[in-house]
Amino acid sequence: MSSPGGHCPVAELEQALGLTFQDRGLLIQALTHRSYVNETGGSDTDSYERLEFLGDVIVRLIVSEELFRRLPECDEGGLTRRWTALLSQRALAAAARDLSLAQYVLLGRGFEASGGRSGDAVLGDVMESVIAAVYLDQGYAATCDFVLRALSAPIEAACQPGWRPDNPKAELQELLQGQGKPTPVYRVLASSGPSHQPSFDVEVATGEEILGSGAGSSKNAAEVAAARAALAALARG
Repeated sequence: MSSPGGHCPVAELEQALGLTFQDRGLLIQALTHRSYVNETGGSDTDSYERLEFLGDVIVRLIVSEELFRRLPECDEGGLTRRWTALLSQRALAAAARDLSLAQYVLLGRGFEASGGRSGDAVLGDVMESVIAAVYLDQGYAATCDFVLRALSAPIEAACQPGWRPDNPKAELQELLQGQGKPTPVYRVLASSGPSHQPSFDVEVATGEEILGSGAGSSKNAAEVAAARAALAALARG
């Protein structure tokens, strides 16, 4: 079980996850990117994409149930804001990094060379596909244990009084409105890369004043990065 830049055997990954799979083939599939399948001559269904589809539904249910149980006084809007933050691609990718999943992913050589292994898009998807593999192999109770362990720190933070979502775009707009400045406007400066791994460069401005810039694998990710840079610059004065 390896790909360019990777090495890790299944048993090592099982130890990192704290699980022993009955069907290790599920775990391998959960780590198999479409680019690897394309280069090795497999079929489309050999990649993790079907598992990702299932994992997305499962993790939403588990996190929703946990928030509902732990926050009995929280209204629908508050639950939704927390749920959205906890299940963003960025948050799931962070959980994947905590589990060191990046080094286990099977990638094609071209995608590997383009730096795809470390991106939020791949790692967020892999986190969902691994969750689905755990569910199919171990059942719902074990999957709940796994998800709540993997997301324990952000869930705990989201359940604290005074929690605010990590939403740089909304925070920047609120800050500028408080200063009587125009609503921030985001402009795409450049886009590049293949269709399966695009890259966008974006700047954010208020009126004629450019506040910051950022890059990301989607327009929204680049806008978030630009907003984060703008907030940092405004904080420095």
